[in-house]
Amino acid sequence: MFPSVRPEGEIRSAQHEGMPVSKLHSIARAASDDLRSRVHFCPETGQIWLHEHRMLLVHAEAQALLRKELIDSLGMERARGLLTRMGYASGLRDAELARTRAENASDLDAFMTGPQLHTLEGIVHVTPIKLELNRHAGQFYAEFLWEHSWEGQWHRHHYGIHNEPVCWTQIGYACGYTSAFMGRTILYKEVECTGMGHNNCRIVGKPAEEDRKSTRLN
Repeated sequence: MFPSVRPEGEIRSAQHEGMPVSKLHSIARAASDDLRSRVHFCPETGQIWLHEHRMLLVHAEAQALLRKELIDSLGMERARGLLTRMGYASGLRDAELARTRAENASDLDAFMTGPQLHTLEGIVHVTPIKLELNRHAGQFYAEFLWEHSWEGQWHRHHYGIHNEPVCWTQIGYACGYTSAFMGRTILYKEVECTGMGHNNCRIVGKPAEEDRKSTRLN
């Protein structure tokens, strides 16, 4: 269910290679440990750094109230567009760190920087379900489980059960991060969402061209 590394940067689904799930998850844990070592608190200057990027430690409830204000002021559709774009921009920034790690790591290890950053930043706990990645050929397919999504939980708190997925910032982040990493447009869909009443969230990502084909077929 997770890729194994092959020559020339090729990564195939471990579903076909028989790689144990425990081994795959250990890769994600290793990425998380590496990222935690890159976080630095500087009380003398009032700054928090992740590698070379300045970070902010803010209250989730304050962010949720700002999100609610945007929705109430702009309407659901306009707020969704704005928050998705914000997430996309954040994903682009984190992809810079992934590219730095890619110089000394496999494509798989480098790619997992993004999902583990999302976890480290307290946004959502990310677990890979399936990942097929070949940067050289531009091939990509991914499924991730999202647990404890702050966006889904707070949307449900303020508005109750919604009829569509609501983790807009997070889905924008996934699209921005993966598109920058792969060098082509990758789109994700949230197929399950806590804001819709599901126990957890689940996303599926693939190249934009393939996504449009599947949409036409459906």
